[in-house]
Amino acid sequence: MELDIAALDEANASLKRRGFKGRLIAHNGALYWRGTFTDASGVRKDRRIHLGIPAQKGMVLEAESRVVDLFAAIRQLGTLPDPLPWASDSRKSSASLSPKAMTVAEGVSLLEADFWKNRERTAAAERTWQRLNLELNRLPSQATLTVPLLQSVAESTKAGSRTRLEACKVFKRLGRLARLEGIEVLDESRTSYSPQERRTPSDEELCDLIRNLPPHHHWSWPTWALITYGCRPAEVFSLRPDTDGTAQVLTVKLKRMRPAERTALALPVGDSEAPEDNRCWRYSTATEYDSFEAKRHTGAWGKWLGARTGGLQLYALRHAWALRSIRRNINPSLAAETMGHSLEVHNNTYHRALSKRDVAAVAASLGNQC
Repeated sequence: MELDIAALDEANASLKRRGFKGRLIAHNGALYWRGTFTDASGVRKDRRIHLGIPAQKGMVLEAESRVVDLFAAIRQLGTLPDPLPWASDSRKSSASLSPKAMTVAEGVSLLEADFWKNRERTAAAERTWQRLNLELNRLPSQATLTVPLLQSVAESTKAGSRTRLEACKVFKRLGRLARLEGIEVLDESRTSYSPQERRTPSDEELCDLIRNLPPHHHWSWPTWALITYGCRPAEVFSLRPDTDGTAQVLTVKLKRMRPAERTALALPVGDSEAPEDNRCWRYSTATEYDSFEAKRHTGAWGKWLGARTGGLQLYALRHAWALRSIRRNINPSLAAETMGHSLEVHNNTYHRALSKRDVAAVAASLGNQC
């Protein structure tokens, strides 16, 4: 299999952005890192470091990972390691070395390389890295990477907030990769966090919302569809209703490499007809899905909905569909499948949300009296 030159160029651009000096090259059927290095005898010169990988398609990510290992070993030893880190007889000796101090920027470079190792560069993965990077940007890039620094920056966020939780999680991941001793102290900095309970609209509120949707507005049909089919907001842009009360939709989950198609179920509220389908963006195949576009459109849509309803969130409409399915005695396994998640998630997320009003309604239907 021939080497993917585009992948090689992309890897070089990524390594350069992260501060690795040199260049990944193909030579005599193998991959090398070319740069200036000092060996154990003190001789510094331009060298080609054999990465032990053939110059073939699909091997570039492993080569990128070995470049990161190489520079980590150089930081530990101060010179070019012999044997190289990926040599089988050097694994044990490399693991016993005590890490030298590194800057935050160097640590972040290691984390970025580790994140992309064996991971496809999809739009969803890029967004995940961006979220990690938001937390990493709290750290001073040229400061020495230490546990007290990570703990101090984490604790500068609001206690009990999701921001504090995410900062501690990302900083702990960074500290472990940098082999910092005592990084578990960040567990004490997390503090308890409980997500704010989402307000779920009643069926009456949803009927009013649908009746008052502007007839030709580009968010009207998506709002009706989200209420009716209960899919994720980003999935509405792929929804294709059928005449039998079902719809085809692409499942969007961060853990999936690509969206996969499923069947959604209509649970309408009221008797209002669907508005005109004026969606401002559509995708019908996995290759057409773009995570960044989905984020942009759902963000604008969410602001529009919140302004019309006094702060109602898009996911509250999906939440309302799930509770409606429980009240209508839809089989939980079927409801979970049509929503695109597991039965365990369905039960843990939605069954506990049933209110006293629902219990009272069941009691009334059974004719229970004190």
